[in-house]
Amino acid sequence: MSDELNILKSQIKNLQAEKATLIGRLAEIEGPFSNKIEPSILIKSIQDDLLKVDEFAQTQERQTTYVVSDLNLQLKAVVTKEGDKPLFILPSKPGDIDPNLLSSVNITLKPIPLRVKPAVTPRPVEAIEGIGPIIGGKLRKIGINTTLDLATASPEEVAKAGVPAKKATEFVKMARFMAKSELAGIENVDEQTAELLVLSGKIDSKEKLAQSDPEVLFTTLKKAIDTGKIKVPKTFVLDREKVDTWVNSAKVRTGLTRIEVSQ
Repeated sequence: MSDELNILKSQIKNLQAEKATLIGRLAEIEGPFSNKIEPSILIKSIQDDLLKVDEFAQTQERQTTYVVSDLNLQLKAVVTKEGDKPLFILPSKPGDIDPNLLSSVNITLKPIPLRVKPAVTPRPVEAIEGIGPIIGGKLRKIGINTTLDLATASPEEVAKAGVPAKKATEFVKMARFMAKSELAGIENVDEQTAELLVLSGKIDSKEKLAQSDPEVLFTTLKKAIDTGKIKVPKTFVLDREKVDTWVNSAKVRTGLTRIEVSQ
């Protein structure tokens, strides 16, 4: 019995010594050169930074598009607790914490498109270089108020406002170029498709495309092609799947980004 008691006392002494060592090492880790942070606070700070990028992009006159796929982060940190609260202890500089004490922490953030923001305000015809208040006033008298109206008009229609034929052609070309450029970056939308969307669908922005009903848009575009209103190459094939792709791509590119953390 005495031998067993001595063994237990020895084991207790060893455990106490080990505890003291661990407390000392933890004190070193939690020293002035390391940072303690709650996982939820760390995740939220990443969310906030992504939303700030999105907010900045929306303040720009020319829309900025960025796409975030699943975001995988790997951190080297000491995982510990204060009471019931889990904590990450992060090194603030190389060598700050003994590498043998660090664990690999994997975090996955998944972006989710939110509701599409309202379409941008239509641009007046004066947004086209060379069109000032006088010509703009003349164009409005014949029903051409915006750059989209100008893009979908023919040079002959514009000339009815008293604009010289050469200038009328230039204005229409510039308006169409402006409208088509706003659709750049949409999946599977090339020059021909952009022209079809602008002239037949009256779509001159990603926002308008994102808010379109794919079935209605498909019907409108198909009718324009079938009736010869819009000329397309013989190799061009329009189907509902393509239209769905355009609309869905526009929704992704114009939506805000919300982040959720995988378990």
